[in-house]
Amino acid sequence: MTKSNGNGLPIKSPTPEILDAERSINFLAIGDVLDRLTISRSLLYELIKDPVQPFPAPVHLGRRSVWVEGEVEAYMREVVGAKTVQCSRSRKRDSEHKLRGS
Repeated sequence: MTKSNGNGLPIKSPTPEILDAERSINFLAIGDVLDRLTISRSLLYELIKDPVQPFPAPVHLGRRSVWVEGEVEAYMREVVGAKTVQCSRSRKRDSEHKLRGS
């Protein structure tokens, strides 16, 4: 059933692009990024250059470099997810190894 606005015209659902634009974007200064990741500045720049799982590059606002908070959080979730998968595979391999008695 299609919703109407009272004038008989259908109400359109917002597109994903509109929903994304309505969300606020927060920026993080380098100190905030380093605090969240608990890493050094040099390691942060190494992670940005990592070819396998690169950390999001900063956005340059004038002379300042800032990071999009959502991108930093997505990276952190990705790293945790990859580590969880890696640990579960390792546990599975260990248990299979024990079952074979090797």
